[in-house]
Amino acid sequence: MDEGLCVNPVWPCAMTGACSVLAGFSGLNVLIHGSSGCYYYPRSLLKVPLFSTYLLESEIVFGTVERLKEVVNTLSTSKRPIAVLNTCIPALTGEDLSGAFSEEETIFVDAPGFIGSVEDGAKIAFERLGIETDASREGVNIDGVSLLDLFWRGNLHEAKRILTEMGIPTALCLAKDSYENLRKGAALHTVSVNPSYPSGVGTMLGSFLFPDLKDTCAKLADIFPNADIDPLLEEWNLADEQLFYSSDKYLRKYEPPVVAVCAQESYALFAKSMMERYFGADVPVMLARNHDAVSIPSETDLTKIAGHIAGCRPDLILGSTFEANGYPNAAFLGITPPDRSRVSIAARPIAGIEGGIMFLENVLNTLIDATSSKQKK
Repeated sequence: MDEGLCVNPVWPCAMTGACSVLAGFSGLNVLIHGSSGCYYYPRSLLKVPLFSTYLLESEIVFGTVERLKEVVNTLSTSKRPIAVLNTCIPALTGEDLSGAFSEEETIFVDAPGFIGSVEDGAKIAFERLGIETDASREGVNIDGVSLLDLFWRGNLHEAKRILTEMGIPTALCLAKDSYENLRKGAALHTVSVNPSYPSGVGTMLGSFLFPDLKDTCAKLADIFPNADIDPLLEEWNLADEQLFYSSDKYLRKYEPPVVAVCAQESYALFAKSMMERYFGADVPVMLARNHDAVSIPSETDLTKIAGHIAGCRPDLILGSTFEANGYPNAAFLGITPPDRSRVSIAARPIAGIEGGIMFLENVLNTLIDATSSKQKK
């Protein structure tokens, strides 16, 4: 067999991406029409309630409509809207599933895993939700909130804090809100905590990631003349000074690190900017998870990723457990799922002012711990 046809993917499929969007809206029952494996994989990643038809071999051979109709009818008793998410096998058979549900009460999302990766499925899910902007809605939408993101809870809290401090209401959070609020429509303008998860809803004003925050606040001030951004700018400047002070203390004892970054494009660019600004670090490897990355190359084949990392012999890897296991000689900080290096329960941000501080604090502690461990050996 041609080895070029066999890869080690490190990024989930389109179905999982669509599921991450749909499952983010409370009050919407998400039904995965597929096998038990197609259910348990997103269930283990997203950690939210999902439903499944648990298709068996006989149903796949003789037709899955009756099984889908049975589960849809059972879920309908909850009086909640249902999103039916199609998976690979029913999609490949080309079976007509329209007879299993009423289109007035059910959203059918055809995003089988084979059509692409997370971002492709998320885009389809947003399109099927049909979110429209409403000029009467006050405030700003918060975009880029994905249940697959290691930092989604912290990012959402930090974004809401920043908007509240400026006196700007939060309209709709995409994708972590109630389905009832979603049906009210979105505000005209949007900010993002992770631009690699775009919903396409509203006019994008910019990112809340630390290097971009001041520019985004300025755009918000143009749209909302009554917004008070001065306290936020002062907070950003104080954080910037503290980050320089802390990194300078490290650099008095150690050389600037060589860093490899493997993440979604927005987080990878954020990490590179932070490492260069505060450490003067060399970042010879930057690989994006999302195939639609514009500024850096995309790579999801683990063998190729490991080769790139080994070639630059980094002191620090910013990525996932896949990269950490592929090159165990480097210190590791998880910014991309999966991160099995730590138990993570708290709502940790990587966006906003607190996210920038937390990121650099974790980098410092990771580098110092790695150096201490080597010295003890």
